[in-house]
Amino acid sequence: MPEPLVYIGYSVMVALVVFLSIKLGKYVDVIDAKSSISGAFIGSIMLAAVTSLPELFTSLSAVWIVKENSMVIGNILGSDLINLAFFGVILLIFWRGLKKANFSKFYYTALLIALGMYVMAMLGMYVGDYLQLSWYSLASPAILVLYVLFVAKMPKTAEQDGGSDDDNLTLKQAVIRFVICAVVLIGASIAMTYFTDIVADKLFLDGTFAGALFLGVATSLPELISSATLCYRGNYNAAAGNIIGSNVFNFMILFVADVFSFMPGSSGVYVLNTSSQWLLIFGMIATAVTFVMLFLKNRKEQTLGITVGVRATNAVPVVLYVIYLLIACNIIAV
Repeated sequence: MPEPLVYIGYSVMVALVVFLSIKLGKYVDVIDAKSSISGAFIGSIMLAAVTSLPELFTSLSAVWIVKENSMVIGNILGSDLINLAFFGVILLIFWRGLKKANFSKFYYTALLIALGMYVMAMLGMYVGDYLQLSWYSLASPAILVLYVLFVAKMPKTAEQDGGSDDDNLTLKQAVIRFVICAVVLIGASIAMTYFTDIVADKLFLDGTFAGALFLGVATSLPELISSATLCYRGNYNAAAGNIIGSNVFNFMILFVADVFSFMPGSSGVYVLNTSSQWLLIFGMIATAVTFVMLFLKNRKEQTLGITVGVRATNAVPVVLYVIYLLIACNIIAV
């Protein structure tokens, strides 16, 4: 394929993902407002699963089609770090509305589970030879157990009012359009994997870095755009559920990709290299900092010190992702 067409194709897929994500954010807000389902469930399961479809299908395509398993760990860990960086930027932009927002206490549990998943991924990367059972790692079933715990602990009914009930769409219309957008997003995700692999070859990029940069950024656009749309509409709780739920769901993709990595000649998905190592470290720090941010924001007394602390913690994941890019591009020597 001619090089200009590759970049055009990649750009078109990104634009399509952005458009669909705006629509998804709107439909989720309507569903939240017009149903009795909790915002935490809608954001962490419904929207998170859909906005993580790009990560799922690009990871499976990386394993089965382009046979670049190193892209998977970069895609997942890169997406999780980018999601938290995006969330920090969004909350800094929509700061005024954030002052009145309250986040579900379930997110404390969710972030601790995410940290547990990071630990499992770390074990898979550093002591993978001892955890190998047939073609897959025992770190993967452990991640599955943590995800089941995540779903079991989640509140299913509304904890607080959420969503803006000023839309003319009915609940049924919002659900149908939500499903249609999700299906189209699958096709765009698969196409994005092909273009990313070609771009990585033409630019002579490492597979993990290509996954973190091109796949990680592009496949995290649904979380960014849909969460920004929700915050714009004043539904910060569902936006937080989307980001945190997507990060937890992304680790489940590691489990799925590992199970399907039995193709002849395939390597494991827990690839340890400089890029994945820094993504792991920065991702764990960003997750812990997000926990602190939510804890401070939910305090009843919002003093000046707490307000400054919330803003500072919002900025940390952004700084960490910038540092990762500088390291990956060899601008910072470590």
